[in-house]
Amino acid sequence: MSLRLKFVLFLFIISIRTYSQEITQAKLGKIDALFHSYFSKEKPGAIFSILKNGQKIFQKSQGLANIEYQIPINNTTRFNIASVSKQFTAYLGLLLEEEGKLSFDDDIRDYLPELSHLPHKITITQLVNHTHGLSNPDELAQLSGKNFMDHKDIVAMLLKIKKPTFLPGNKFEYNNTGYILFSEIIERIEKTPFEEQLKKRIFLPLGMHNTYAVKYTSNIIKNKAFSYQEHNGDFIQQPVKLSTIGSSGIYTSMHDLSIWANNYHKIKLGKGVFYNKMEEITITNSQVKTNYGLGLHKDIYKGIEIVFHGGGTESYRSYILHVPSHKLSFVFLSNAGGMTGLDVVYKSLEIVLSEELTEPTSNSNKANLKDFEGTYEIYPGYYYNFIVEKGKLCWQQFGNDAKTPLTALANNTYEFPYIPHSKFVFHKNRMVFHIADIARYCKKVSIKKPLNQININLTKYVGHYKNEELNTIYELKVIDNELVAKHNSNNIILLKILKEDNFYTNEYYFGKVDFNINDNEEVIGFKVSAQSLNEIEFKKIN
Repeated sequence: MSLRLKFVLFLFIISIRTYSQEITQAKLGKIDALFHSYFSKEKPGAIFSILKNGQKIFQKSQGLANIEYQIPINNTTRFNIASVSKQFTAYLGLLLEEEGKLSFDDDIRDYLPELSHLPHKITITQLVNHTHGLSNPDELAQLSGKNFMDHKDIVAMLLKIKKPTFLPGNKFEYNNTGYILFSEIIERIEKTPFEEQLKKRIFLPLGMHNTYAVKYTSNIIKNKAFSYQEHNGDFIQQPVKLSTIGSSGIYTSMHDLSIWANNYHKIKLGKGVFYNKMEEITITNSQVKTNYGLGLHKDIYKGIEIVFHGGGTESYRSYILHVPSHKLSFVFLSNAGGMTGLDVVYKSLEIVLSEELTEPTSNSNKANLKDFEGTYEIYPGYYYNFIVEKGKLCWQQFGNDAKTPLTALANNTYEFPYIPHSKFVFHKNRMVFHIADIARYCKKVSIKKPLNQININLTKYVGHYKNEELNTIYELKVIDNELVAKHNSNNIILLKILKEDNFYTNEYYFGKVDFNINDNEEVIGFKVSAQSLNEIEFKKIN
């Protein structure tokens, strides 16, 4: 090849690279504008990075980590990453399995004898893929009126669970209990605090020197972003109330979390098959598939495979999304609450891969809408109605006359307009309610129109009721011809009647109340079922 031809070819290659780089810079400029449209300098904010082939191609921060001292968010600011912590717990468990110290098929009762009374085997896999059926600490704590709890007290509370809410393996129900108990199992196996094992086995080997797992609400975290909530045009602190590890509790910076994100594409700890195991779909006993594996979701977004997990506690928000085929990762941290993180991540993904994404198409028609009609149980005591009117599928909250027409997204999928990034996906006799990146599997139920409360003798339910495991008491009273539940630490709960001796409330921790009646027609107690709770028993004490 002549020197002249080589020179021409060199110029051609350079021109292609320059043109490609200009496109990339144009896209990154759009992402920059997008990010800054959500956050401002004088308010709580966020930091956002995009990584490709192990290198940061974009990073911007905006807003304050500490409003009192006007400290801006930067690359080393520590955030509580909430449920993004779960993938660290799963990974640590796989490291221990690799060493032969446990098996994900093990029965958790072998490690936690306090739960030996449970009637069915629960495996470690079921703890980690959310098919274990054990009650969630958030609902248990709220039901008991405990506003602040540390990890040790939460573990003690969970080890008092009397029975699962469903047969292990029968359904997927996302909650925090599995990962909290798994952290306890790991502590007992290694006889070393769980947080120290994370540090020794994951954080330090990867160079994540700015990362800690925290058990106590009172822990001092240097260079921490505080959680804030807007209130009357100003901001108030919104501290973490339940301090747990395993499911949550890791504080880290963008610098360190980017290191962890890069480990996904080029593994430095353990075996490469770890992520394959973490991404395996979960199949329930009834053969229902969910895209959640061991601490990670896997899905197809507009034709592209993505792997992701988000986290949120109080106003902390975190998100990691990987695009394996492009060795891309999107990492987001915030102390501003809301759903803007999902907007930033997914809109940035659409900008970066704009030429490759495909839009789903809707082929829904009036003929099949009737199949979706009916009442669905979001959780016991909380129901949605779906009705076809004028050729449109409409959503209605149970007990409320207002109806909202829904927009079809694709086939049997409809947008839920009141929560960003949320949708209903209908199947035969069930519906999956996707709330951001969490899915609730909802069965179709038959519930008659509620009775007229005026015709019911509400005074027979009046009294004080106690649950021994939670050591908590509720007083039931009749106020203005309505039955209410009062607790020293919780708001008054209005009980609305479904039928005699059965009530619903719409409260996530006190959803459905079924009264126990003895042979003398006397009320002797009630059972509460709710989100992640099943028949928590209260006995009448006076």
